Amino acid sequence: MNCLNPFDVFDIVGPIMIGPSSSHTAGAVRIGLLAGQVCDYNPKEITVYFHGSLASTYTFHKTDVAVIAGAMGIDVDDVRIKESVDIARQKGIKVSFDKIFLENAHPSSMMIEMLDNSNKKSTVKAATIGGGNIIIEEINGYEVKIDGKQDSLVGLTEICDKSLFETKIKELLGEGFELAKYNASKEMASFKLETTGAIEKDKVNLLIKQNYIKEAYLIKAVVPSGLKDKRFFKSCSELVAESKNNNCSISETVIAYEAEKSGRRKEQVIGEMTEAYLAMKQSITKGLERESILLGNIFSGNAAKMDKFIKNNRSICGVSVSKVVRNALAVMEINGSMGRVVACPTAGSAGTVPAAVITIAEENNLKDEDVVKALFTGAGIGIIIAENASISGSVCGCQGECGAASAMAAAVITELFGGDSFQILSAVSLSLGNVLGMVCDPVAGLVEIPCIQRNTISAVNAIISAEMALAGVDSVIPADEMIGALNEVGELMDIGLKDTLGAGISNTPTARKIEKQIFEGK
Repeated sequence: MNCLNPFDVFDIVGPIMIGPSSSHTAGAVRIGLLAGQVCDYNPKEITVYFHGSLASTYTFHKTDVAVIAGAMGIDVDDVRIKESVDIARQKGIKVSFDKIFLENAHPSSMMIEMLDNSNKKSTVKAATIGGGNIIIEEINGYEVKIDGKQDSLVGLTEICDKSLFETKIKELLGEGFELAKYNASKEMASFKLETTGAIEKDKVNLLIKQNYIKEAYLIKAVVPSGLKDKRFFKSCSELVAESKNNNCSISETVIAYEAEKSGRRKEQVIGEMTEAYLAMKQSITKGLERESILLGNIFSGNAAKMDKFIKNNRSICGVSVSKVVRNALAVMEINGSMGRVVACPTAGSAGTVPAAVITIAEENNLKDEDVVKALFTGAGIGIIIAENASISGSVCGCQGECGAASAMAAAVITELFGGDSFQILSAVSLSLGNVLGMVCDPVAGLVEIPCIQRNTISAVNAIISAEMALAGVDSVIPADEMIGALNEVGELMDIGLKDTLGAGISNTPTARKIEKQIFEGK
């Protein structure tokens, strides 16, 4: 299940968010931000029902507090997320959580029931689909398909003839509105209206006054976006072909795409990537400044231990590689303690790109502006993986999260060191090939074991793959075919191997013992 609008560069390098999970935390906040608009961010009661992988992990990944935060208008990078349930109860809002089974639903789905101050009940069905990207599938039982990237007017009408309804809307709201969705039954029809820009509140007020409208909601965008129908290149080969046609680097092609899609100047787009780059650097620094207290507190201080190991001149694989490992640990410990990180492409893999790219750049005295530019190449690769496979651990396993991050980092490093497009794609293919089959099996559902360690492996894998590609080692299997293989393996994986605590490391006796100790006090 992909986003309705195409993935953007900053869907992949971003959002800048509070950990521990881009899907289950940041995505859940965004779902709450959309659902909360149904009751003007002022609910009297909220009940959230979790399906699939969320039913197993919602307390561990802080999906519960994330949804409540969003429903009260708190954004993805706000430190108040972790206290949102307490904040809600202080405001007199009744909050509860439960599990549910939804037929044919995305594995990271939920139902949200809200009661407003006039005792009107509303229901929202939604899914978080990877990297902070989400879809609101239904409101009050009718299909809306909202991904939060564009303002939408949705509701129910007594006019069951589509042409008549379109005529009425044109007369009422003007020419600019498009009927993006319309499903009619014998007595009622659901609709979704969109326009190219922002929709003002007075439009929904005007709509509600019409006697043929049963209900209507204005759902404002919560994710910046641009041209709805401009999609990224379908494949790595298309991306490279465009770059060759324009006699430019892959990064320049991706920058031009994002500028055109978002309607901004290239300098503005580069500026946003610079913000993400600086946030990555800060997450490394913060992770080394103090010992982070992780949510599960299964272990602590591994980044500090690695730092001491380096300073005592005990590195056995070279100081640069040891620093990569240390920095990946530092970022992921910040993430695991609900600190501020950059999802890249997810929070569960947030340590890979910063550790590999920033460390190698610093060790080789590369300029920040060159690193920022090369990050666009990684983002482009990430978009193609997201569109053709998945970056969600609950859909594709850790090969889709850490594997995608490793491929992105490998592409960035290869470009930074002068690699051509063939070598960049070889690095992508080599890095993905090395992680195929990597399952998502976190102990106790927390983004700690083996998630933190896998970021170190993915970061080093990216460097090894870049080095091989720069040396002329041919991946043989094209990058696009390797992405297809990643998707195929993900589909073949048993559900127990995809972020459900059903198998793998999460099902070992020690892991189950840790789980009981954390959540049952045994």
